Amino acid sequence: MNVMEALAGRTSVRHYKSQPVEAEKREQVANAFRLAPSARNLQNWKLRWVESPERKAKLRQASAGKSAMLEEAPAVLVAVGYSQDVMTNSHRVDTTDISIAMSYAILEAYELGLGTCWMASYSEEEVKKALGLPEGISVVAISPIGYPAEEKTVRPRKPLKEVFQVL
Repeated sequence: MNVMEALAGRTSVRHYKSQPVEAEKREQVANAFRLAPSARNLQNWKLRWVESPERKAKLRQASAGKSAMLEEAPAVLVAVGYSQDVMTNSHRVDTTDISIAMSYAILEAYELGLGTCWMASYSEEEVKKALGLPEGISVVAISPIGYPAEEKTVRPRKPLKEVFQVL
């Protein structure tokens, strides 16, 4: 699989098999996260791999709509940042950097046959409590991760001419 195949084929997965993710695949996903670029190469982030049923239940309670996929999946990725600095373009460093890193991790997961579903619909304070995270850390993204329980179809995309413009 090449990068464009991964970009075109990846889709959000909302139902997972109970099969645990092998340690080797877990490490490959984490390594993809680690290899992403960051502002000034500070790499001010951590990726948490949550497998504990108790913690996954707390993450579910922290999500809007109490999303069942957070307990159904064998694990949940939680990406946290340690820099709340703002770049000159007025965007937060941690949000930008971790968005890139999570994209890398999610694409690697797809290549490995794993499913994910990027989530930003949660109470940051409740996620921090569930994981025992200290103040000053930003929870930027969470995603269940595991083997898909169903075949997903890729959702249609707008034509290139609608989203790309040469100036």
